[in-house]
Amino acid sequence: MREKLKNFINDPWWLISTSMSESLTKELEKELSLTHILYGKEAVAMARREDNDDVIFWIKKLNKYAVVHLTYSKETSNDFPITLLFTLSELEEYCKTISKFY
Repeated sequence: MREKLKNFINDPWWLISTSMSESLTKELEKELSLTHILYGKEAVAMARREDNDDVIFWIKKLNKYAVVHLTYSKETSNDFPITLLFTLSELEEYCKTISKFY
């Protein structure tokens, strides 16, 4: 899945290493409440923004990418961490739009 992102990931996004992916995935797992849309679903961190705490995760079970704004705290609401779900083409458009304003 990471290979597909290489075609359109630009500043402020950057692809991350395997060790960074593991660290961010563990952080996501710590933050999710039992009622969050991603709870219990395998997630793999692929990229992150350099200017905030947004991370792109691949969610295989949903066959979608999730842009998650990590909070670095345990959440009790399904509203946090804020999560947007995208198909690959939707994610590409989203990332390109952000890059225009960066």
